[in-house]
Parts: sequence; structure tokens; C-alpha cells
Amino acid sequence: MDRVDAGLKQQPFHTCETPVAIIEYRSEQEAHDFLDMIAISERGIGLLYGPESSGKKTIIRQFVHSMPADIAVAIVAGTLSNTKDILHAIQSQFSYETVTSLSDDSLTELKDFIADQARHIRQPLLIVENIEKMHLSMLLVLSELAELKLQGRYAIRMVLVSNKSSNDIVDSPTMSALAARMVSTFALGPMTLRETKRYLYAKLRVSGCDSPESVLPDDICYELHKISKGWPGILDDVAMQAIERAEILPIRREHIYPPAEQIKPKGPPDISVVRENNESESQKLYLTLNRETLQEFDLRDSKTLIGRSELCDITISSRFVSKYHALLLRTENALHLLDLNSTNGTFVNSRRSQDNVLRHEDVISLGNHGIKLINRTFRTPSGIEEENLADTAILKTLSDMRRLMAKASIDIASTRKQER
Repeated sequence: MDRVDAGLKQQPFHTCETPVAIIEYRSEQEAHDFLDMIAISERGIGLLYGPESSGKKTIIRQFVHSMPADIAVAIVAGTLSNTKDILHAIQSQFSYETVTSLSDDSLTELKDFIADQARHIRQPLLIVENIEKMHLSMLLVLSELAELKLQGRYAIRMVLVSNKSSNDIVDSPTMSALAARMVSTFALGPMTLRETKRYLYAKLRVSGCDSPESVLPDDICYELHKISKGWPGILDDVAMQAIERAEILPIRREHIYPPAEQIKPKGPPDISVVRENNESESQKLYLTLNRETLQEFDLRDSKTLIGRSELCDITISSRFVSKYHALLLRTENALHLLDLNSTNGTFVNSRRSQDNVLRHEDVISLGNHGIKLINRTFRTPSGIEEENLADTAILKTLSDMRRLMAKASIDIASTRKQER
């Protein structure tokens, strides 16, 4: 049976355009209820988060479509390079004219527009995607906007959207105005196996197929759920490619692409591959868990902050890792590791360490995670074993850093983000 015989008039699972149909499932409906609550709450700020491919964009755009026509709505990406670009994006979507290109004056004009809208009981709605990647300066602007009031009522509503929980950002001292207005947070969940099957069959029916089970048998629905883990974006992508690969329907296991192992984060499977592929490379860090490489980082900056906080350079989501766990300080000839008085400690090559000079192929352990250093310039140089950190300028840096962390650890992360 080919696609024509199956009745398919269009690709049911395309991922780059408007979906052929919006299929309801439990977490999706709960997300809509959460957004509706934000829309009517007096405080009017909420955080929606879920991993990439969890359906956040589709849910947000449905929510915006349901808003009254006289409500000004703007959706901006936190990944925009600077505050000026973000303010311009808000201005263009709110559809008001600006008379200046200077960011300070643009902010004043934006505040005036928001106040004018709120005066007519039409509080604008600002949706910020990828809040975890937003520059500190724009986070401060959001906090400033959150403080705007008119006749005792807040003047603007906000939905913050993130790939993972960003409570560390919202709860930081500089974001107190946002935290004061935060109604709640909502974590999107995946579809169950039953929901996955209903999702797949509903899209096939909308695309013209009267017998979806003849295209995707039960065992294939189970396989697609297993690969996608119930996340709609991955499900659409894998199902779309399977249909494209199959010349004859129904879909069989060999048509499913990419296989599960290709969806996992890419990285070297073991240290032998790391050695082989990095003979000519200079400085890398590999974050691992259970012998699987999760992320790869270039070691370029003079300071690298490691911890559970979203504001760290290397973020590790684990209850065994402190918010600000450890710091890497790079000098001309060496890389120094400093434990920031973490709860569970920092280990180098299985030995607990407070201050340590790292060398090529050293492994830092933080809870169940490991960070492997690949840097041939940090082999054991002559005399480094005898180097006394107390006799160098490094000690002052380490002491100062500890004092700053004890006083307000968030300041280190903020400074680090500003250096970018």
C-alpha cells in the first residue's frame, strides 16, 4: 500500500510549518489552564518550562491566538544579542511608533506605551522565550517593567518560557520584582503511550487517512513513543522521516529514523575516542554521566563557573551539585580548580580537592557527574609540582572569589554573564 492508497493527502507530521492539527493531551491542557490563570491573576507573571521539542511554541501560540484582539502581545527570544534588539522586537510587535533608536529612550517609550494601554484596562502581554539564555541587562529591564503600576494595578503581564527550570534566575536578588509577581511555575510533561497513539492517529486522520492503524501499527506506535519519550516535537520528526523513508506502507521498524541512539546528545562514547579526535585540538571539557558524554565545552575563558544554577557556565542539574559548586581559573601556564565550599565536595581523580592544579586528562567529579579535561598544554610542566599557590597571585583570586561567594554567590554568575 502506498501513500495514495492510504488516503494521505499531505504530510501529517511536518515540523517546520503550522501543525496539521492541534491534538490535546493532559499536560498540554494543564499548560493552557496555567496560562489562563496567569492571564486573569492580579500578579500576572508565570514561568512555563519544558525541554526542547516539548511543544512549548505550539502552546504559546495557541494561547496568544486566544487573547482578545485589543490586547497588545509581543513574543521575543531571550537569545537576541542585546537589549536594543529585544526592545525593538517588543516595539514592533506592540505596533507603536518610536521616535528614537537609543535604548534608554526606547525603554522610556515602551513604559509610556504600557502605561497608556493599562490606563484603558488592556494590560499588554509580553512573552519571553529562552529566558535562561537572556543577558543580565535585559533581565534587569524585565524586572523594571514588572514594577510598573497604574492606579495600583500592575501595568503588564508576562509569561517567561524556558527549556528548563529557571527559578534560580527569578529568585536572584536582582530579580526580586519578578519574583514578587510570580503566580506559579509549570513544567510540561510528555505524552503517555495511549496519548502518543491517539496523537499519531488523529494527525493521520486529519491528513486524509481513514485507517491510521494500517500506516502505524500498534508495535510501531510503541516504538515511536519509546524513541520520543512522548515529546511531541521528537515524535513528529521521527514519524515524518519514517513515512518519507517508506516506499510501501505500513511503517516497519527499519523505516524509523533516526534510531534512538541518534537522538541522544552527541559526544565521544569513551576516552579513547576523545584522545583520537583531539590530537590537534587544544582545550576541551567533557561533561559526562554514567559514561555517556552529555556536553562538550571549549575552554577559552579565564573563569568558568560550575554548578546547578542556570547562571553558571557549566550547569549540572543534580541535587548532589551545589548552586555554585566549583570554579576553574585559567592562567597562562595552568588551570586551577577551586571548590566553592560545596555541600558534597569536589573530587579530582577520585581524591577530594579544595584547590588543585589540573592537568591533561584529569577527571573532576561532582556528585554523579564527571568533567574530563583534554588539554595537552596542561601536561605536567617542570616545576609545577612545587608551585605554591600561596606564593602566587592565584591565591588572592581564590580568596577573593570565596569571599564573594559567601557574600552573594549570584554576583559571580552575573559578572560572568556580563563578561560574555
